[in-house]
Amino acid sequence: MEITMTIPAKAKTGAGKAAAKAARYEGLVPAVVYGGGADPQMVAIDPRPLWKGLNERGFLAKVMALEVEGKTIHVLPRDIQFDRVTDQPIHVDFMRVDASTVVKVKIPVDFVNETDSPGLKRGAVLNVVRHSVEVRCKAGEIPTKFDADLAGLQINDAVKYSMVQVSGNVTPTIIGRDFVIATVTAPSALKRQMMDAAAAGGEEAAAE
Repeated sequence: MEITMTIPAKAKTGAGKAAAKAARYEGLVPAVVYGGGADPQMVAIDPRPLWKGLNERGFLAKVMALEVEGKTIHVLPRDIQFDRVTDQPIHVDFMRVDASTVVKVKIPVDFVNETDSPGLKRGAVLNVVRHSVEVRCKAGEIPTKFDADLAGLQINDAVKYSMVQVSGNVTPTIIGRDFVIATVTAPSALKRQMMDAAAAGGEEAAAE
C-alpha cells in the first residue's frame, strides 16, 4: 500500500467546540479518525503537510500515515471542512484503512494525445463531463489516475468509460451503462461553417 505522506498529529481527549478551539489555538487542525473496528479517536494535526496535499489533485484518494505519539495509523481522508471566510481547513475526517479495506474514491482523469485528435485539430473543443471517476477498490490498489486517449476522435465523438485506460482492480460506482467522460464538441462558429458546407454540398448535388 503506497503511503503518499506522513502527517504529525497529537491525541486529544476532549471533543466538541472547546476542544476544537483549543487545537486551533495551538495552530493545529482538529480531526477525527474512525473505522477499522476501533472507537473514533480525536486528534489534532499539523496543517503544513495538509496544505501541501490539498494543493495536489486526488487528495481524497490518497492513503496517508498519521503519526500519533509514536504510533502510525494508515488513513484515507474522507471529508474536509473549511472556514467560510478564510478558506482555512478547520476539521478533517479520516478513515482507518489497511491494504484490503474496500473504499470508494474518485480517481482523476488525464486526457492524452490531444494533438492526435482530428476533431480538436479542426477547432473543436474538449467538453469534460467528468474530471474524475468514482470507483470502488481496495485501499492497497487505488490508482493514481486514469488516462483517456483522444487520438483519432472526430467532432461529436465521445470518450466513454470503456475507452479509458483503467489500471488496477477497480469497479466504477456507475454500473449498467458505458457513461460519458468527455465529448469533442464544435463551437458555434465551427458548427455554422459545417452547416454552410453541408448546405452548399446539397445545392451542388441538386444542381447536378
